[in-house]
Amino acid sequence: MSSQRLSDNITVIDAPINGKTGILGTYLVTGEKNAVIDPGPTSQTRGVIDEMRKLGVKNLDWVLATHIHLDHAGGSWLLLNEYPESMLYCHPKGVAHMVEPSKLRDAAERLFGERILEYGEIRGVQESRVQASRDHEIIDLDGVTLEVYWTPGHSSHSQCYFEPDSRTAFVGDAIGHTIGDGGPVRPASPPPHNPVQALESIDLIRSLDPETLCVAHFGAYKDPEMYLERISSRTRLWMRLAEKIVDDGMRLDDLVALTMREDHELKDHIKGVEGADHSVKPSLLGFYLYAKWVKNG
Repeated sequence: MSSQRLSDNITVIDAPINGKTGILGTYLVTGEKNAVIDPGPTSQTRGVIDEMRKLGVKNLDWVLATHIHLDHAGGSWLLLNEYPESMLYCHPKGVAHMVEPSKLRDAAERLFGERILEYGEIRGVQESRVQASRDHEIIDLDGVTLEVYWTPGHSSHSQCYFEPDSRTAFVGDAIGHTIGDGGPVRPASPPPHNPVQALESIDLIRSLDPETLCVAHFGAYKDPEMYLERISSRTRLWMRLAEKIVDDGMRLDDLVALTMREDHELKDHIKGVEGADHSVKPSLLGFYLYAKWVKNG
């Protein structure tokens, strides 16, 4: 486990999941008040709490979710227990699911199977300790502020946070994942995914003119325009390939094969990354089902 200071007010905590680090970045934002962005699943949140203790964090006001998927917010209940004064903040569409997470659990099991056991205990939070967000809302931490922007696409309940002094954007999964160290940027697009909304959200993030992108999976990037252009280009390519496969009446496996032929950067890089091939098919499933939905009206 490790932490790294990104600015006077921002620290990234890299707590392990199933013994592996570099999976999901949890971001600690400190003013007179403190906030944690994306505590991860319960198995990771325990390490986040240990690192916060080492950093001397005695109070926590906000647990801020970029979205409610279990790998980002599943451990929120544990942080709320550790810091009784804290509140969970999420998109309005996510509030009910954070209180009663059974549908989240079922959806994760359908997509990942027994791999969700790595997430640890899945438990709901008290409704009285969840606050629904508003688009363009300002979170005041007394010395640092965070601007809230709804960024649908990856999910309908996705939102980003922007810290204007350092021009840092905490983007969750809105602009995808990186495959390996410095590898291709892959859309994070399990179903239900809306690539048209995803492109609009990428453009919104670009309009903020960030200097640093804090990507959930994984890392802080100092060349935002290159990153945003890479994810935009790949999203458009995957949309085009999915439309072709659906128009031709073909299957998801055909889309995977076509993508491996047409997406040369991805094909070249994926050979050397453990487990990367397993992560591409679920992402393409989101594009495939979206293309079918569009075709069928």
